[in-house]
Amino acid sequence: MKLNDLKRAAAKAQQDFQLANRKATELEGKSKAAKAKTEQVRLEHKRLRKAVKQAKKLALAAEEQAAERRHVWEKAQKRLGKALKKLAKAKGGGAKKAAKGATQPQKPKPAKPAANKVRPVGSKIQKPTVADQSAAATPDAVAPTLARPTV
Repeated sequence: MKLNDLKRAAAKAQQDFQLANRKATELEGKSKAAKAKTEQVRLEHKRLRKAVKQAKKLALAAEEQAAERRHVWEKAQKRLGKALKKLAKAKGGGAKKAAKGATQPQKPKPAKPAANKVRPVGSKIQKPTVADQSAAATPDAVAPTLARPTV
């Protein structure tokens, strides 16, 4: 009986050993997978840190560029304001001078229509039709005026 008990104990120990080996290999696989996953996460985190650093650098450069453009725009506005003041001053002074010596009014020059062009004699050129003439060629057309921005 002791021999049978020993054989059963040996078989039980063998089964326990095989079960432990299977669990150990399973845990090793899980451990390797976890290590690979942590390495992937670490590398992703590193990429994200670099991307954030690059984004901060780009945002700083954009802010600096915007500040520089704003500064240039403000200087241009200041120069424009000075030029407008100078122009208004010159027009005001010019009007006073013109009022003193304005004995002869200036005559406006008549607009020449485009249809009165000199054509070579003997050439067979068709006369332009009404549809072919542009709006600027008609005598009663008015040139559009550009609006100036207020300062």
